[in-house]
Amino acid sequence: MMNKARFEGKAVTEWLQREPRKMRLVSEFSFIDENGVCWTAPKKSIIDGSSIPRLFWRVIGSPFVGLHRRASIIHDVYCVTKSRPHSEVHRMYYDAIRCDGVSKFKAKLMYNAIKIGGPKW
Repeated sequence: MMNKARFEGKAVTEWLQREPRKMRLVSEFSFIDENGVCWTAPKKSIIDGSSIPRLFWRVIGSPFVGLHRRASIIHDVYCVTKSRPHSEVHRMYYDAIRCDGVSKFKAKLMYNAIKIGGPKW
């Protein structure tokens, strides 16, 4: 039986004083995908928001503003740890932004941008 995708915990962060555009996760935060796979961002993880070129901020949102914010936390963590294949990590991002209300069209646009220009390992 499939589970409904959901986030668990609160995405509480604090700005790092000496590193512009970086934040630290104050408490553990997770996304559970539709297959029941848990994607966890541990407490104290360092994140830097979505990698959205400034040219697209008006359409997509800036790195820390928009419905993609919570998904970007989980995505950032897995892009650093590389503990799951990049294709799964990028797909999780798509599922997570859809879970948070990003339209299907916009989510596909963002997902394809990550597939093309995002990190691969």
